[in-house]
Amino acid sequence: MEYRSFADMGRTVTMNLYKIPNDIDLIVGIPRSGLLAGNLIALSLNIPIIDLDGFIENRKPRHGFTRKTKTSITTPREAKNVMVVDDTILSGRSMNHVREIIHRASIDQQITYCTVYADPRSREKVDIYLEELTSPRSFEWNIMHNSLLEECCIDIDGVLCKDPTKKENDDGSAYRKFLLNAKPLTLPSRKIGYLVTSRLEKYRKETEAWLSKHNIFYKRLHMLDLPDSKTRRRLSSHAGHKARIFRSYPDSPLFIESERGQAIEISRLTGRVVLCFSDQKLYTPVFSAGLVEQKIKSYPARAVSKAKRIAWHLIDSSGLNRGSKPAGNTPQPSGPMKKENTAREIENGFVISQQD
Repeated sequence: MEYRSFADMGRTVTMNLYKIPNDIDLIVGIPRSGLLAGNLIALSLNIPIIDLDGFIENRKPRHGFTRKTKTSITTPREAKNVMVVDDTILSGRSMNHVREIIHRASIDQQITYCTVYADPRSREKVDIYLEELTSPRSFEWNIMHNSLLEECCIDIDGVLCKDPTKKENDDGSAYRKFLLNAKPLTLPSRKIGYLVTSRLEKYRKETEAWLSKHNIFYKRLHMLDLPDSKTRRRLSSHAGHKARIFRSYPDSPLFIESERGQAIEISRLTGRVVLCFSDQKLYTPVFSAGLVEQKIKSYPARAVSKAKRIAWHLIDSSGLNRGSKPAGNTPQPSGPMKKENTAREIENGFVISQQD
């Protein structure tokens, strides 16, 4: 899956301005995301911009008071060379519709059609494209309104609502108040597949009330069944819990996680792609494994040594080192359990930060 953020679009525009003809004297942005792309180009080239309806109706382009544009036109019809801009082209239907609107308006100016991102199958349907982008793909400006969302696994705190402050996160009355009144960050317009949160099961009622209040619909809500937040922090079960749920939905295309460390760990544990909402980056299994290995190598020798001692203590106390049968549902090792292999897993646990 390809993913592009607002920052990615800005970089793509900046690095490809040389593809824009020097004689363009008006940008027309196709609502809505085409206006985003059009504004980036217009600001960079210091030329006027107008929306599609304003262009058809021949309304005067507006600009700020801090600087004048390179070309001074009173109405769109005065522009000799116009560039119509959209953010992306896939099937080409939207761009064809825009062409038809302009044709019906009997506009005979020189018009260039441009898109920032073009699917290889549709790039011939525009005059200029800034970057080739294969499908499937999604963007920061539409990910929470995309049909893809209906099969995704999504975190709550830091994605749908702000994280609690330290004062609010008391695992008591202040936290319950936060859960009922948390300020929204993103309100999706699509039904969500699976909400996967490290919130404790005992707060299900408050969580469901908040989701209902903000008209957030979903198939299922997965919470963490532990007695209190102290136990949750001691077990560092955040990423492991989320990874386990993500694995249980093999057809889910994406996990959207709020915190970078957890996103990396979920990707590493599941071997699948995770989007970190806070830095708007996709983390892939190979990339995540590399980051973990790099962290381990740079970790202080004393801390790694301590991790190994803890690992060996866990093996000893579990009875596995004495050849006894593991208790409960603990899986039997498939081969000889070596001290250094277990220690490496413990080291991995140490290098990933965990948040509520």
